[in-house]
Amino acid sequence: MASISKWVDAGQLRAGRTPGGHRRVAREELIAFLQRQKLPIPPELKVSPPRVLVVDDEVSITKWITKEINIEHPDFEVLEAHDGFSAGEIVASFKPDVVVLDLRIPGVDGFEVCRRIKSREQTKETAVIAMTAYPSEQAERRILESGARVCLSKPFEIGVLIAEIRSAMSERGLISKHKIDFMAGAASG
Repeated sequence: MASISKWVDAGQLRAGRTPGGHRRVAREELIAFLQRQKLPIPPELKVSPPRVLVVDDEVSITKWITKEINIEHPDFEVLEAHDGFSAGEIVASFKPDVVVLDLRIPGVDGFEVCRRIKSREQTKETAVIAMTAYPSEQAERRILESGARVCLSKPFEIGVLIAEIRSAMSERGLISKHKIDFMAGAASG
């Protein structure tokens, strides 16, 4: 602990102070510092990369979305499912942070997949971004009532979907707002 205080005092490690005068170092700052110093990162500081599951019965759609997510965020883990049953199995084992979910998929439909994700304690915080090629007010209302954060109409601009994924990740603290602003600036610049 004394070493950390010395690093902060020397300006090598950025820290804030609580009203009581205690130092607080953001996890990201500490990890970056340890990496610069070539010091080991304790396991409790490591977090898994953000995870996305893309669910659509059209393989070309899942491949396209996966490719675009990987271009924008190569650090994300992205898996694909092509029916409701597989989606449920993958959600249980992979524990995605965001599920991009088509409403019309074979087996268990997207409405039921969303309801199940949101009803389970282990997955209720998972963000669901619905999409459909058959938009209607009724379908949108049903999926939002089932717990989805938004319902996109196909075809959509991939940038809109990526922005929704980033926003969901940011709200969960999985990527920083700074990273979102940087990515948005890079896209427009």
